[in-house]
Amino acid sequence: MKKFTRKQMITAGAVVVLGIGGITVGVVNHNNNVHAQQVAKTKAQDAKVKADKKAKAEQLVKEKEAAQQKQVAALLATATKNPTDASIKAVNDAIAKLTDQKEKTKDADLVKGLNNRLSLIKKAQAAVKDYQAHATDANKQKVAQSAINALTDKNDASVKAQLQKLFDESNKQAQEAAKAAQVKQQSSQETQKANVANTSNQQTAQNTQENNSNSSDNSTSSNVTPSYNGGGTSANTGTNNNSNGSNQGNSNSNNGNSNSNNNSNNNSGNNVQPTPTPQPTVKYMGWVSVDGVVKYSQNFDSDAQATAYASGVYNSKEVEDLMFAGHSISWGVRPVQV
Repeated sequence: MKKFTRKQMITAGAVVVLGIGGITVGVVNHNNNVHAQQVAKTKAQDAKVKADKKAKAEQLVKEKEAAQQKQVAALLATATKNPTDASIKAVNDAIAKLTDQKEKTKDADLVKGLNNRLSLIKKAQAAVKDYQAHATDANKQKVAQSAINALTDKNDASVKAQLQKLFDESNKQAQEAAKAAQVKQQSSQETQKANVANTSNQQTAQNTQENNSNSSDNSTSSNVTPSYNGGGTSANTGTNNNSNGSNQGNSNSNNGNSNSNNNSNNNSGNNVQPTPTPQPTVKYMGWVSVDGVVKYSQNFDSDAQATAYASGVYNSKEVEDLMFAGHSISWGVRPVQV
C-alpha cells in the first residue's frame, strides 16, 4: 500500500473539508428558501383574510345603510300621509342613524315640508275650535275659514274636509241663532206695542166712564125742583095743586134721568178689556253631538250660559275619549221656544 506523504494527507483533508462545507451550505440555503416561501405564503394568507374581513365589513355597512334608508323611506311615507309630532319624530330619529350625508340632507328637506304642513293643520284645528266656541263672532269665522283654505296639500284633503264640516255646522248654528234673536226681538216689539195699545184702550175707557159719570151728576142737579112750602087762604088752593102737579112731573123726569144715568153707568162698567195673548218664551239649548246625534243637551235663559255648558261638555274627559276613539264630535248653541 502506497503511503501518502504528509503534504498529500493535508491536501486530501482540505478537499474533504471543502466538500462537507459545500454540502452544509447547500442544505442551509435550501432550508432558508423553504422558510421564506412558507413565510410569504403565510403573509399572503393573512393579507387575504384581512382583505376578506374588510370587504365583509364594508358589505355589512352598505347593507345596514340600505336597510336604514329603507326604514326612513317607510317612516316618511307614514308621516306624509298623516303628519303628527310622533310620526315626524320617528323620521328624524331614523335619519340621524344614516351615514350617507347626501341622503341625510335630502331626507331632512322632506321633513321640513312635513313640519310646515303640520303647523298649518294645527293652526286650522285651533281656529275651528275657537269658532265653535264663538259661532256668532264674524272675525273668528273669517279666521277659521282662511286657516282651512290654507290646507292645500293633497294629502291633507281628509283633514280639510273634516274641519270644513265642523265649520259649516257651527256656521249653520250661528245663522239659526241670529234668526231666533231676530224673531225674539220682533216678538218683544209686538208685545210692547200690544201692551201700549191695551194701556191706551184702558185709559180711554176710564176717561169715557168718568165723563159719563160727570154728565149724569150734572143732569140730575139741573133737574131738581125746589120744594114749595105754601100756606095761606083757600083761594090759593088751585095754584098750589098745580104747583104740586108740576113738582110730580119734575119728579118723574128726575126718575127718568136717574134710569138713564144708571143704564149709562152699567153699560160703561160692562166694557171688559181683552186679555193680551201670551208670547212664547225663547230659551237657549247648549248641545254636544256624537256622530251626528245629540247626546248631551240642556236649556238656559241666555246664550252665554248655554255656550259655557256646551263648551265644558265638549272639553270633558269623557268626550275627549270618544274623540280619540274615532267618533265625530261637534257642539253648539241654538234657540228653542218653550
